[in-house]
Amino acid sequence: MESIDDLLAQVKAEYQEQDQGKQPKKPPLFQKEEFKSPPPVPATYRSQPSPQNWVSPAEQSLLAQVKAELEEKERAEELKRQQQLREEQLKAEQRRQKQREALTQEATEWLKNLNPRTEEGLWFEEFAYSYSSKLEAAIDYLQALRETHR
Repeated sequence: MESIDDLLAQVKAEYQEQDQGKQPKKPPLFQKEEFKSPPPVPATYRSQPSPQNWVSPAEQSLLAQVKAELEEKERAEELKRQQQLREEQLKAEQRRQKQREALTQEATEWLKNLNPRTEEGLWFEEFAYSYSSKLEAAIDYLQALRETHR
């Protein structure tokens, strides 16, 4: 086998001879056909989806089923949260009503015992003037007293 330097010298000589229009002494090392681009391949190849992105119909069905189950579970949890919130609101409203009933009874007793000729009675008459009833005024008054004594 020839050395690389010998091969390079031969290729150089071939090209110089071609440039001068002479026929090379030896057959060329490389045929021009070898360097031509290959003929185009007909476009029969179609790109396939990568295996990572491809999902079979069975897998799609399973994914859809799992998604539907998760959505159903989320809806059930949301309904449960809403129900708990409604129950808490209802309990809070019931507590307020019981407190209001107890305060109404207390105000009714307080009004029975209030002497309108005393200083407190006269003050209360002025206080109750802007209310729709003396009972409403007494409820607000007693409630305010409770809040200030806490």
